[in-house]
Amino acid sequence: MINVAAGIIEKDGKILIAQRRRDDSFGLKWEFPGGTLLNDECEEDCIVRELMEELGIVVEVVRHFYSYSEPSIKVHYYIARYLSGEIKLIDHEQVKWINRNELLDYDLLSGDSIIARKLLS
Repeated sequence: MINVAAGIIEKDGKILIAQRRRDDSFGLKWEFPGGTLLNDECEEDCIVRELMEELGIVVEVVRHFYSYSEPSIKVHYYIARYLSGEIKLIDHEQVKWINRNELLDYDLLSGDSIIARKLLS
């Protein structure tokens, strides 16, 4: 099973979502950014590392929000706070800071869509 950590990044009352590159699996779908855990890496460290590598931003992990599983993947979602950095599009087509109530207006990955509904409830 692949373990992934994703950040629900908050800044000024908005949430960051990122659109996957068109040539990636699930291309052009929107997601909460993150990535695959490295050997012996904890989920919180993975989020911090991945957001620096993929977007060039520094975040502080606040708390675990929810874990979602499919047969071959488990995604651990964490609330995180944006601290610094200018967003760079390294592994994504685009990113947006949106209001929480706009989350379901985007074509999210299936697991991220479940998380969006939980954030709205």
